Amino acid sequence: MRRRDFLTSTVLSAATTPFASTLSKLFAAENGGKKLLFFTRSQGFEHSPIKEDSEGNCIAGNVVKRLAKEIGYEVDVTKDGTVFDGDLSQYAAFIFYTSGNLDQEGGDGRKPMTQEGVQKFLESIQNGTGFLGFHSATDTWRSGTGMKVDAFFDTTPYVRMIGGEFIVHGDQQEATVEIHDDSLPSLVKRKPSYRLHEEWYANKNFAPDMRVLASLQTADMKTEGHNKCYDRPAFPCIWARKEKKGTALYCAMGHKDEWWQNGEHDDLISDLIKAALGMIEISTEPNLTRVCPGANMLQNSWIKGLVNTSD
Repeated sequence: MRRRDFLTSTVLSAATTPFASTLSKLFAAENGGKKLLFFTRSQGFEHSPIKEDSEGNCIAGNVVKRLAKEIGYEVDVTKDGTVFDGDLSQYAAFIFYTSGNLDQEGGDGRKPMTQEGVQKFLESIQNGTGFLGFHSATDTWRSGTGMKVDAFFDTTPYVRMIGGEFIVHGDQQEATVEIHDDSLPSLVKRKPSYRLHEEWYANKNFAPDMRVLASLQTADMKTEGHNKCYDRPAFPCIWARKEKKGTALYCAMGHKDEWWQNGEHDDLISDLIKAALGMIEISTEPNLTRVCPGANMLQNSWIKGLVNTSD
């Protein structure tokens, strides 16, 4: 039996096994990828951790390079969208800290992705390449429906892949992150919950098949004025889902330079990278409705006088 046929038959016979497992490793080996692609283009607002210095480096990129090196991977960090027109088989996973419509001009002025590149990117994930998005990765290729919660298949292909969509955010504030899954050692040691000061994205359009790893507890958050966006039940802030053969993960944190620089979150960042690569197994069992039953319950009063922001 040819190796590719073997891989295909293995997938069909193991549909119930945990995703991001040995199968993901087999597909990564098939592609020959021992590199990661960290894409940092901002067609919308550009966050400080991904702004380049005079030598072309950025804070988040430096951290990802260091942590990836520890597990045997090199990292290409770029804002050039035409990278997706090249050979994507060299990459075992894509990491996005992006914003806006990446196939359009604007923002940081870097080259946009081509339509062919967008298609290759999405197909690569479906064929087994891992994906990890940080913070404003949900502020990318939004549906444009504002405060409305859309049916899953009415959202953009990218939103369906990543599993959620940015609406707005309020003041940066301290809030409680509750842990719902034991897959990532970095989260297990923070159980049952921990406090973190962050710019919290109010996301929507959560994929019904996601595995919620952690959620933002809104009960004690500021909700007055433009903080009305947190006047809602708890909703996911770290999650994973299966995109055909690929694993897609998202972490809402990472707005501030300090989150990347102080070393306190190195273990979480490393675990998320490992999960995208298939080095850490995550359950396939969806738990959104069980652990965050009101995640898509939005307040109608948001619509009046509330401005969508992406910074």
